[in-house]
Amino acid sequence: MAAKFDNETSVQERLKQVFDALGISIYQIAKDLDENSSKFYNILNGRAKPSYDTIIRILDHYPQVSADYLLRGVQPVLNGADPSNARMVANEISYVEVPFVPIKFHASFVETYTDGFRYTDLETYSVSTEAVKGLRDPIIIEISGNSMSPQLVNGAKVMVVPVDPGDWIYQSGGVFAVIYRDFFVVKRIRENELLTKRYLTLHSDNPLGGSVSVPADELRGLWRVAHIVSAPVE
Repeated sequence: MAAKFDNETSVQERLKQVFDALGISIYQIAKDLDENSSKFYNILNGRAKPSYDTIIRILDHYPQVSADYLLRGVQPVLNGADPSNARMVANEISYVEVPFVPIKFHASFVETYTDGFRYTDLETYSVSTEAVKGLRDPIIIEISGNSMSPQLVNGAKVMVVPVDPGDWIYQSGGVFAVIYRDFFVVKRIRENELLTKRYLTLHSDNPLGGSVSVPADELRGLWRVAHIVSAPVE
């Protein structure tokens, strides 16, 4: 039987088909390849193209993936000689429910959040146990707006962990979810001046997003972004 070609799809689309066929998350693939998961989200969203080295590493790590499909669009996606590999990988994954704050509940989360806030009152979102391994009290937040694009776009979901108030003065060089006054934002902390000047400046990655300086006494909650859970295709 003649091989079926899929020449109409881009390499990014073929990668998505491969990941779907493997039945494992982008987070797990990034972990297997010792890569940052945001790299694969950017590839699948069309913001970047996979390097030849990345493609070869995928083929080496997942021998059930057809090189002909990934490189040339020749179906099937998985090698017919060993189609069970992908199912075996998928079956080994276990999942856990993590508290989830979707965009529609940002306002109520801010309104009700206190030191004694019960995360058990939140919705939940299912992720692999590997995604929360080593994280203390993780929650998932849905990103609102594009002030942190291109890395974090509207609708992306990120895993965050709470930062103890006593450690707020030490946080810098990362992305954080922050509650101050009646605002709930995800921003980058570049320099932390809580100890010296009693305020914290929150920066957007998108130049149009600007920055804001928040007095120490207006900060109510701080969570460090650990990694991206999912991101929409734009």
